[in-house]
Amino acid sequence: MLYRNSMKHRVQIALAFALTFPWLVSFFLKIQYPPHIEAFLSGLAVLGSAFLLSWAAETAEMDVPRSVSLAAVALLAVLPEYAVDGYFAWMAGKVGGDYIHYATANMTGANRLLIGVGWSAVMLLAMLKTKRKEIELDRGLNLEIFFLFLASIYAFILPLKGSISVFDSVVFVSLYAAYAYLTTKSEREEFEPEGVPEYLCNLPTHRRRANVLFYMFYSGFMIFISVEAFSEGLLGTAEMFGIDSFLMVQWLAPLASEAPEFIVALYLVRKLRTSAGFNALISSKVNQWTLLIGTIAVIFSISSMRLAALPLDARQSEEVLLTAAQSVFALAVIMDRRVNVYEAVALLALFLIQFALPSVHARIILSIAYMALAVPFLVLHRKSVVESARYVRSLAKR
Repeated sequence: MLYRNSMKHRVQIALAFALTFPWLVSFFLKIQYPPHIEAFLSGLAVLGSAFLLSWAAETAEMDVPRSVSLAAVALLAVLPEYAVDGYFAWMAGKVGGDYIHYATANMTGANRLLIGVGWSAVMLLAMLKTKRKEIELDRGLNLEIFFLFLASIYAFILPLKGSISVFDSVVFVSLYAAYAYLTTKSEREEFEPEGVPEYLCNLPTHRRRANVLFYMFYSGFMIFISVEAFSEGLLGTAEMFGIDSFLMVQWLAPLASEAPEFIVALYLVRKLRTSAGFNALISSKVNQWTLLIGTIAVIFSISSMRLAALPLDARQSEEVLLTAAQSVFALAVIMDRRVNVYEAVALLALFLIQFALPSVHARIILSIAYMALAVPFLVLHRKSVVESARYVRSLAKR
């Protein structure tokens, strides 16, 4: 298998590096571009770095203790998204103005995109591959479901008080810390690398480790030199073409930084490893809906040199409300670990509706619709809710 596919995997690695080279050269030669070219080239660098980072993180599972890999790999996989949102949060504290809106826009867009496109696509592809109208998910998802449910319920407080405070950060980061700790005690599918990580894992030990370290350091460096240009390039492009900058930051930035997660998950499903593919996406959702949202106020406070809450205006409050409502509905759908084609289509359709109806009233109505649909599922699957809590309690006692 290694010899047959090694050339294919080398080409994939070369292509990922090739995506980063134009911006690497431009950065060191200090070449100035129009905003849309700058956003495109730096965005390609973020995309290429995200692929390299995801491959390195998965390959690293072969060399690090399981208790470290489960939490660390999931965190590394979403690092590009953290970098983009962290930049907007930093500028919000330093400059203020519209950057305050962009930090929230990027966070809510990333979370809604992950569920609306990522989860639904994995579900529908799994059904297509198995030729069934229903799929069964791993019972081990009880842990993710429990912490996502707590984070989603708490998130409803944010639009009510109109800010994300340092206290909120403590709550969200604590939820992530508890999740990461309990993950080390949970049972998971055995590590089975696919694609490029499979090729890397078959290299001699010293070459494998050297590749992993180089990919990680190179990706981190590229993300560091690209994130400002990418973020500012998006804003400049929006202004140049008369596009709503809020929407540009909310959807285009997360799409570039999260593309590798989607592709890896879909690849696993194509290999009929549905649980592994979905686990990857739901772990990313836990990261983004706890640690990502929790770090915003911290970065904002550090940048502004004081303890400060990131304010939410009316639109941002609606976006957070809609994101929390979508999360609760998605959790209600998977609560019994079974998903049928109608539920998967509903996740996708409700996500797409917001683009057809972008008004304030539409966001509020859609939030209500999500919750109205979620309640019957939660009542119907109430035993599964209790089962998730018992599972987490049993892990805590180990």
